[in-house]
Order: sequence, then structure tokens, then C-alpha cells
Amino acid sequence: MKILLIAFFAFCISFSAFTQSYASDSIQIAGIIKDVFDGMRESDTMKMAPHMHQNVKMQSLNVDGEGNNVSQLNGASGWLNAVAKNKGEPWNEQVDNLRILSDGAVATAWMDYTFYLGDKLSHCGINSFQFIKINEKWKIIYIIDSRFKKNCSE
Repeated sequence: MKILLIAFFAFCISFSAFTQSYASDSIQIAGIIKDVFDGMRESDTMKMAPHMHQNVKMQSLNVDGEGNNVSQLNGASGWLNAVAKNKGEPWNEQVDNLRILSDGAVATAWMDYTFYLGDKLSHCGINSFQFIKINEKWKIIYIIDSRFKKNCSE
């Protein structure tokens, strides 16, 4: 009985440490996502770039006029350059329903989004950000999003 009681307490302590670590990871990752989209709205890549791994990949899945899925794969440099050069309407990506999963070394953030050019609705879809932890810092290693022009709720 004593051994079972000790094992139970050891399990509770390790589970508590795991949930605290998960909560800390989730808070850090949510903060990174906020920084990235704040930086995009403000055309400030200095808020965005530090969170990106040097080999980050970005992929978008668009639906063309005939309903076909069209995939585009790039690095982040094109996005960051476009953000830095944007002097027109703010690029305002609003995120909702953020879900984060982490094991302490890799993490996934999945979210709905609605994208506005200034105040005008442009498109909506899903973002999936993949993170890796390097030297105790979370870095975005991969971003994929879907883009739809129809059925976007405001």
C-alpha cells in the first residue's frame, strides 16, 4: 500500500510539472503569434523576424476561380520584405480559436483567421504554425494556411 501511495504522489508531481510546462509553452507561443501579427499590422518586421527559424518555410493553399486547390511554398523572406515595404492599408489578420499543443520540444498552433486590408475583408482560413525549441526559445519553423474568399464571417 505504501508503494502505491508513493507511486501515486510521484505521478501527481510529474503530471503537475508537465501541465505547468505546457501552460508556460502555450503562453510563450501565443505571445509569439501576437508579436508576428502585431508586427504585420504595423509593418514592423523587427517584431516578426526574431521569432522565425532561419530555415522557416511558408505554404499557402488557395482555391482558384474554378475551385481547384493551388499550393505555393516559400521562405519567410518574401513575406517579411512585403510587410516592411507596405505603406498602404494595414494588413490586419485577426486570429480566433487558437489551439496549442506542445511536448516541450515541438509545438503546433492552429487557429482560424480573418484577413483585412485596412477595414476591407480580403479572405479567411486556417493557420497552422509549427514551432521548435532551440536554446530554450520557441522558433517558427513552418507556417501553412488555407485561403478562402467565400464564406468568411465578419
